[in-house]
Amino acid sequence: MSDRSSLLRLADQDAAQLRRIYHEHMKEDFPAAELKPLEMIEKGIEKGYYRFLGLSDGDEVIGYTSLIFCEDACLVDYLATMPERRNRGAGRDLIRCLKNDFKDTEYVIVEVETPACGSDEAERKLRQRRMNFYLRNGFRDTGMDVSVFGVRFRLLELPHGIPHDGQE
Repeated sequence: MSDRSSLLRLADQDAAQLRRIYHEHMKEDFPAAELKPLEMIEKGIEKGYYRFLGLSDGDEVIGYTSLIFCEDACLVDYLATMPERRNRGAGRDLIRCLKNDFKDTEYVIVEVETPACGSDEAERKLRQRRMNFYLRNGFRDTGMDVSVFGVRFRLLELPHGIPHDGQE
């Protein structure tokens, strides 16, 4: 492991850090229709089924993810890197930390917009690029699509042992 990767850590963010990242980054990183209200995220954290984590490189937060927990599963709700760290390996590092920190969680699932359902060629290519990012970084395609608020998503999972089928 390189010296750089030994400085990386995934840690829960406090309320002030969450609010700062939400207002300064999440509102830019995600379409308004896909972004939960901040109050909903805070309530999930308060009730114990939601975590908001920052990926730190030393003292600098270079990415973030939020996870929804239910029994032995977690869903990656949001995952992004800071703009100045994009296309420089920070997303790969974030997923590497996620894989390591949640290796005992049976299901780690991410929903990626189904590429074929994009409204035009540019959107289809962007969706395929997002899906390829997760697949390149260790996620497995379950072959299962779901519809959430009228948007089709493909479910991908981090394989921990035996892969799960769509019914599971």
